[in-house]
Amino acid sequence: MKSICAVVAGEGKVVLEEEDVGRPGATELLLEGEFSTISPGTEHSLMAGLIRPLPQHIGYSLSASVSAVGSDVTDYAPGDKVVATARHASYQVVDERLVSPAPADIDMEQAAFFNLAHTGLYGIRRAGLQLGEPALVMGQGLVGALAAQLALASGAAPVIVTDVDDSRLDLAREAGVHLAVNPERDPDALGAIVEGLGLGGVPAIFEATGRRAPIEQAVQLVSERGRIVMLSTVHGNIVPNITESIMMKGAVLYGAYVNSKPFALRRTDLTISNRWPPVVAEGSRRYANRDVWTSDEDIRAILSLIRHGSLDVSPLISHRFTVEQIPEAYEMVWNKDRSLVGGAIRWK
Repeated sequence: MKSICAVVAGEGKVVLEEEDVGRPGATELLLEGEFSTISPGTEHSLMAGLIRPLPQHIGYSLSASVSAVGSDVTDYAPGDKVVATARHASYQVVDERLVSPAPADIDMEQAAFFNLAHTGLYGIRRAGLQLGEPALVMGQGLVGALAAQLALASGAAPVIVTDVDDSRLDLAREAGVHLAVNPERDPDALGAIVEGLGLGGVPAIFEATGRRAPIEQAVQLVSERGRIVMLSTVHGNIVPNITESIMMKGAVLYGAYVNSKPFALRRTDLTISNRWPPVVAEGSRRYANRDVWTSDEDIRAILSLIRHGSLDVSPLISHRFTVEQIPEAYEMVWNKDRSLVGGAIRWK
């Protein structure tokens, strides 16, 4: 079987290539891509060769249908809808452990944004955001915009967002945020809002600007014993001098890199058979209790929020690309085109 895939051929250049795809192995799935999404920040770094040596495949957030399954796969069948941490490709074979089930009636275009959305959700969980607690999201790129929606869904009030792009602030207002500030246009507004909270700062701040300088502002704005969560990754930047302010406030700086937690957990159980004492049961099963939120469980939660209308990604999809337009799409990524908020690639 032939497949079309996207490859970073050299610094700043993405091309389309054709490759042969074989049958899935015993614990693998053959996936037919429906949609995949562009991650402007991470993939710009990948295009620059800052993450892995070039040439390199690109993409890591795919919605797909299952075309075939390996002999030992029991959780999936041909025709199932799934999402996968998988590259931009029309067909590909992936390990079943990289796949999460998608509801049959979900909007698969929105579902393809699961990886960026569950990055935001991990930040919300790291902060331990409480009902009625003020929250500030710095930066309204795709991850920041999704984090703001998730903060609203968690009951934060008010949810304050900042960005230097007024069009992104307009999207945030349409999504229901309570206050939206352009710090370049009105440099005093954010300080006045924070002072008006009457808490000596903001209890929960999420940094999603893709830069490190705003962390310095965040440590000035965070309340005593507050939390700052880093949602963005920056390569090669000097870390701001923030340790003294963090220490004096008793505040906490959290990293929210999703791969710092388990992707999934399996459990084995004791069972009482015809002999005593209990013995280990054969096989294992998914650990799904909500005392541990793995990436897989957060992905399932994101898909449920989308399915039931509590998370709406569609207003954030600024560009839709055909397969043939992928090189053009990544020219926008490489040039840091701010009009690109959410980019969706249609494979079918």
